[in-house]
Amino acid sequence: MTPTLDLSHIRYEERENVAVATFDRPSVHNAIGPATMVELARVLDHLESTSDAIALIVTGAGDRTFVSGGDLKELEQLTTYDAAAEMSRTMQKLTNRMVALHVPVIGAINGDSFGGGCEVALACDIRIASSKARFAFKQVTIGITPAWGGRDRLLAAVGRATALRLLLTGEVIDAGRALSIGLVDQVVEPAGVMPAAMELAKSIAANSHGAVRAIKHALHDGRGLSGDDAIEFEADIFARTWISDDHLRAVEAWKRRRG
Repeated sequence: MTPTLDLSHIRYEERENVAVATFDRPSVHNAIGPATMVELARVLDHLESTSDAIALIVTGAGDRTFVSGGDLKELEQLTTYDAAAEMSRTMQKLTNRMVALHVPVIGAINGDSFGGGCEVALACDIRIASSKARFAFKQVTIGITPAWGGRDRLLAAVGRATALRLLLTGEVIDAGRALSIGLVDQVVEPAGVMPAAMELAKSIAANSHGAVRAIKHALHDGRGLSGDDAIEFEADIFARTWISDDHLRAVEAWKRRRG
C-alpha cells in the first residue's frame, strides 16, 4: 500500500516491495528547490522508519529530464554566504542519506541530468540510463562548484582526470560516453528505462530482505576498513545472516529439493 506523505513535488508509490520516487516538476524540468528538498527528506524518513520496501527506484517525470539541477529561480533567494552554505549542507545530507539507505537505490535516468541532477544520480547505487539521456556538470559554466555531494562520488566513479575534465569544462556527454567512463551502469532504449529498473528491483526484492540489507550495509559501512577491523566486520555481518530465519528456511528448502 502506498503511504500518504503529503507530497506535491515528488510522486511516491510502493508495489511488490519496490518503492518508486519520481521528481515531478515538469514546468521546471524536475529541478530541485527548497520545497523539493523537504519532500525528499519526508520520503527518506518513511523509507528509513516505516516502509517495507526492499528497493527504491528514483526517476524523473516525463521522458526528457531526470533532474535538471537546482531550481535557480528559487535558489536566487540565497543571497548570503550562510544561506548558500546551509542549502549545500541540507542537500548533501539528503544525498548522503540516499547512499546510506538500508535498501539499494536504483536510478532510472529517464532523460538529461545536468548540474545537481548528476549529483542526485551519483547518489544512486545503480544507474540505468535512457540512450537519449545526456549528462553534464554545468556548475562551472555559471561560476559555482558542485554542492550536493557529487564531487567525491564522481571521483570514485570515473577517476581524477575524467572528473576534472567534466567539472572544469561543463562538457555535455551522451549516455554511451557516460557508460564507457562508469558514470552509469546500463543504457537502454528510452521506453525501457523504467521496465529495466523495475525488473532489477524485483529481482533484488525476491531475495532475503535481511541479506539484501546486510549486503548494502556491508558495502557502505565497510569502506575503508582494513586488517582485523575488516575481518571482524565481515565475520559479524556473515554470522548474523547465517543464523537468521531467512537462511535457515532457505537451507530447509534446498534440502527438500535435493531430497
